[in-house]
Amino acid sequence: MTSKKVIFLSGPMRGVLRKEGIEWRKKAESLLKKDFIVLHAYRGREKKETFPDYRGAVIRDKQDIRRCDLMIVNDEFKNVSMIGTSMEVFFAHSLDKPVIIFGEAHKEDYWLNAHSHIRTKNLKEACALSKKLFKT
Repeated sequence: MTSKKVIFLSGPMRGVLRKEGIEWRKKAESLLKKDFIVLHAYRGREKKETFPDYRGAVIRDKQDIRRCDLMIVNDEFKNVSMIGTSMEVFFAHSLDKPVIIFGEAHKEDYWLNAHSHIRTKNLKEACALSKKLFKT
């Protein structure tokens, strides 16, 4: 039997309430957990920040991106910082990881578009596409 593929969920955190940032990740996990291992930046940090130094979060996120088989990116939040998300997208792309973005809040962003592979309208479509393309 083949092992499950790993999906990393990426999306803005700065400018997004923790509750909202966790909510969409939980929804994604419920749609994907049967077929994939799901990783995300709030893992173990749902209630509060647990890293004593912010660089710990970056180290773990980069390790998760190296480990993942594909990335799903939330682009539904308008007027938020996408700097960290764009860095994660670029890093995944540079490692030849497929990047699926859902939402259109930053649909004109050159960096997100140049370093992603497919854009869908919503999370449900992104998860369905991930299953169709990558389910083992």
